[in-house]
Amino acid sequence: MRWSSYHRTSRVLSERTKDGLVKRFEQKAWTGGPPPYGYRVEQTADGLHRLTIDEAEAAVLRWVFQVYTTESVGLKAIAHRLNQRGVPTRRCPTWTHTSVRRILTNDICIGRIIYNRRNYKLNKRTGRRVPVWRDASEHIVQNDERLRIIDDATFKEAQDRLALHARPRHDNGQLLAPAYRPFTGMIFCEACGSVCYRRTSRNRKGEHHYYECGCRQRNGPEACRNTGSVREDLLLERITRTFREVFADADSLIEDAIEEARKLTQASRGELQRVRAKIGEIDKKIGSMTRLLVDPDIDATAKRAVSRQVGELEAQRERLQNAVAELANDANDNLGRLAGAVRQALAEAQESLATVATPTEMRDFIEQYVGPMVLKPSGDIARKEAPPMAENDTAPAEAGAVKRSIAGARYARHRNRPESERTLILESLRAVFWLRFSQAA
Repeated sequence: MRWSSYHRTSRVLSERTKDGLVKRFEQKAWTGGPPPYGYRVEQTADGLHRLTIDEAEAAVLRWVFQVYTTESVGLKAIAHRLNQRGVPTRRCPTWTHTSVRRILTNDICIGRIIYNRRNYKLNKRTGRRVPVWRDASEHIVQNDERLRIIDDATFKEAQDRLALHARPRHDNGQLLAPAYRPFTGMIFCEACGSVCYRRTSRNRKGEHHYYECGCRQRNGPEACRNTGSVREDLLLERITRTFREVFADADSLIEDAIEEARKLTQASRGELQRVRAKIGEIDKKIGSMTRLLVDPDIDATAKRAVSRQVGELEAQRERLQNAVAELANDANDNLGRLAGAVRQALAEAQESLATVATPTEMRDFIEQYVGPMVLKPSGDIARKEAPPMAENDTAPAEAGAVKRSIAGARYARHRNRPESERTLILESLRAVFWLRFSQAA
């Protein structure tokens, strides 16, 4: 009953808000939110807030349209020029190709304002509100010549050129999800850590795809010093060749993988000792602070502060104790039984590579059996190592589990023995692959 009443009230308020915004739009008043680039909001004599042209930004807007429609340059090049000139942005630190595209595609610069273009709905899986594009028949359109900055012919020319390079969209206007390439999200810049983006080069010899620092591509050479690039087909060929050599020498590989597993297990034992020592230090601190709590010479304010610190230390101690249990499992793994598991994982990898039919499937294979990699300024590729553990870091994932880097950003903890063993095997196979990969360079 209470929920039904709340739902009904919420719906009524939503409808009233929507009606109020529509009325404000019909009065040619601004309906809220930050104004688009080239405009500002002013309160007029009738008390309404209306858009008006910001002449300083309008000059930049005209320049963007003029360059894009008269020169053979792309959005990234225009963004780079704006950054070089020191032109300030609205919100971002620097200009990017997306902010330039936003200017070129906004109908308001020809005095055309569109309301009710999209609606926001809650994504129950992520908990975020996402835009849902409405059908054009539901749009409310106004024309206000007072807000025109660009003539219709120039605007149309810009739209036509953008359409030549546009990605396909759904009927509702949303972009179709791009197909993954073999190294999408798997190569990182050694200098700045950014994801490397694919760049296409076309010449008389054909079309080739290269991976380069994404930060440098977006923001220009001043943003990152890494000038390295790697050609997609050559890297893919080298990885495939290395795996074929590995599969052809299975017995030697299994020995190497077992050795790598032994090293990882030894690392778990060393980490276990470090965590236990940390718990001992925390116990001493808790003991000292507990004595302060019963000291009659310390006032109540100081005792409350000490009590809070004791609570934080006890929570930290509990997290570390949970970590000890996980590390103990890792340290006690029976390496003798891993040989069969490694052989099985190797057979799975060989079958997986043999059945790869699409770039997306190849990317899945690389993510599982190769892992993230870094691009050096020389153009060489190397394994991307997980970040080192901080000595004073007490977060449970860092104090407890051996980190397993997935695509350079995601880490999996050892929640149970079978998963821990599988992670250990995959890490061992990756280590062996990178050893052979570097030897073949």
